[in-house]
Amino acid sequence: MERTQPNYSAHDLAKISVPVVIVQSELEEFIKLEHAEYLAQAIPDAEFIVLNGVSHFAPLQRPEQFNTAMLESIGKVLATDAEEFG
Repeated sequence: MERTQPNYSAHDLAKISVPVVIVQSELEEFIKLEHAEYLAQAIPDAEFIVLNGVSHFAPLQRPEQFNTAMLESIGKVLATDAEEFG
C-alpha cells in the first residue's frame, strides 16, 4: 500500500478547496520530503511546514513544537473565515 496508495493525481489534488496544512518532519523516516512538497504544491493555497529536529513521531517527541504549528495554522483559518464571513 505504501508504494501505490493513495494515488491522487495533481488534477485530483487541485480540486481541494478547504484549508490544508502539510506538516513534514525534518528527520522523517517514512514520508519522503518530495512527496510532502508535491502535495503542498498541488493543493491550492496549501501551507507547508517543516518541523525541525523531529521524526515521524513529532507530536510525541516535541508536542509543544507540533501543537504550536497546528494552532498557528488553525488561527490563520479562523482569521480568514472571520474576515470572509464576519
